[in-house]
Amino acid sequence: MARPIVAVIPFGARGTSPRAGAWARQLAARLVERFSANEAVDVRPVFLVAMPEAASEAGYLVFGSSPDAGLAAEYGRSLGATYALTGTYREDGGSRRLEVTLVDVGTGAVRATRSIAIDPGTLATSEPALARWLARAVGATVTSGSDAPTAANETAYAALLEGMDEEVTATLLRQSDPAGGDAAIGRALERYLAALTADPEAAPAEERLLVLAAESLERGDIGRQIRALEDLTLVRPRSWRAHYVLGKLRAEAGHVNEAIVALEHAHAVHPLSDPDLVRLAELYANAGASASAFGHLRRIAPTSQAYGPAQELAAIIALQRGDLEAGRVAFERAVAAGASGWELHASYGAALHARGENAGAIPHYEAALAANGPSIVRLNLARAVFETGDRERAGRELDTLLETETSGEVAGQARRLRFGIRHAGLEQALESAGRGAIEGDATRFAEARSAFEAALAAEPDLWEAHFGLGLLARHRGDAQTALASFAHVLELWPEHPDALHELGVALLMTDDVPQAVGALERAAALRPAEPAYLADAGFAQMRAGDLAAARERLEHARTLDAEDPITRAYLEELERVEAQMRV
Repeated sequence: MARPIVAVIPFGARGTSPRAGAWARQLAARLVERFSANEAVDVRPVFLVAMPEAASEAGYLVFGSSPDAGLAAEYGRSLGATYALTGTYREDGGSRRLEVTLVDVGTGAVRATRSIAIDPGTLATSEPALARWLARAVGATVTSGSDAPTAANETAYAALLEGMDEEVTATLLRQSDPAGGDAAIGRALERYLAALTADPEAAPAEERLLVLAAESLERGDIGRQIRALEDLTLVRPRSWRAHYVLGKLRAEAGHVNEAIVALEHAHAVHPLSDPDLVRLAELYANAGASASAFGHLRRIAPTSQAYGPAQELAAIIALQRGDLEAGRVAFERAVAAGASGWELHASYGAALHARGENAGAIPHYEAALAANGPSIVRLNLARAVFETGDRERAGRELDTLLETETSGEVAGQARRLRFGIRHAGLEQALESAGRGAIEGDATRFAEARSAFEAALAAEPDLWEAHFGLGLLARHRGDAQTALASFAHVLELWPEHPDALHELGVALLMTDDVPQAVGALERAAALRPAEPAYLADAGFAQMRAGDLAAARERLEHARTLDAEDPITRAYLEELERVEAQMRV
């Protein structure tokens, strides 16, 4: 006998609040989910993109619709179904009931009807009651598990249904109204957490919350999901999946220590897979806890598919620590296990390079490049080749690098190295001119300017020369020329902390305080341990009138260097301004 197929049309509602519509629609969705693993009957959802809503003459609201038997049969035929199920959730005079109709798709005739009374507090039991009736109506058997309600109480079940409905809203709005869709996701998270607060064992609510959190990795919007999972772990501290997904999200957000804590919690409840242990070890390595990293890596057996990646990571950690012998052993194991990542070879090359074994480092850098290593590998290769005395090849490697890398730190270092290789005399003059510009020795300014200009004639995009010209312009009070020079540096090396700092100082000279605040704050963020940068950011905030931010920056700068005369002068000026404000 063929398995009956039932098409479930989203239920309509007639009630006193919008929640009635959400409950009706998602009761139908929950019925489909309840039968998803049932081999006796195939229950399929009918997707209706829009459902009309209108006010009734009795002062109620009507949500969705309950199609007649003929239209229901058409919906069923579109899914190849044997039957179609329609329903209406009604609230009337303090009573509640769910009225459903089963239609024979072949004839369009009504096969069966049922009215399920929903007493106060029993909304959760309406779902298994409906499932039992449907199974009997189509002549199917159901397992005893189908009698269990999805949630232990109505509060939890209602919140689950409302969360599901918010997810549907988010899906419908995602293309036309992204902000509205995001807001609906936020509401869904809130409702699922409410469901779990009312019933910590409400598995579907936890499942949907975890799915939303996992999907956020693709969307890049993980802040709310992290907070929701943190709340979930408080409600369900033994949920290993909650801790696990939380760890994944925290790692993606760059919160390394917090990710480690979450993944260790997950591991304590349910042992992590070997690949996940490798990831956990990597997080420990990034946090500087190499001993803990090695502890997890040693647990991965040679028979594991993760053994190669584990030995690769062990080699990288050991080599980056300068432990060449341990790194060599792990390197050989990793290669034997099939590992061939660029970082493995680059780390071995860097370890040899640091010991002055340039000839030995070069093949490893070459292997890293063959494994699609980034441009920094070619830069290190050029350095190693240059240190062996092969200036010509070193220059060619740098030319190759600069064909693809045109801005940023690696490009800047590559240009400087190439400049030194091909113009050694000019490089010496550049270094001398740079010291003079930084020290502010006016007697050397003309010589320094000539050196910077000569360097740029040979290498037009040498950021150090543009930076030096900017310093000279600032020293002589030419703010506009200084701004142009520092802006050029930032084109060559975006986010360069020193250039941002000097740009901010020059902007203050022109009284462009808002732009100065932005540049100096960014420079201080990139160099948080540099008291001068913090002090100048504080001074800019004071000029902007944000005295609280100014004091926070200047006090921080003072904790880093209590004797710095500029910081002390700024603080004295701040105290004077604060005193004036109190008058």
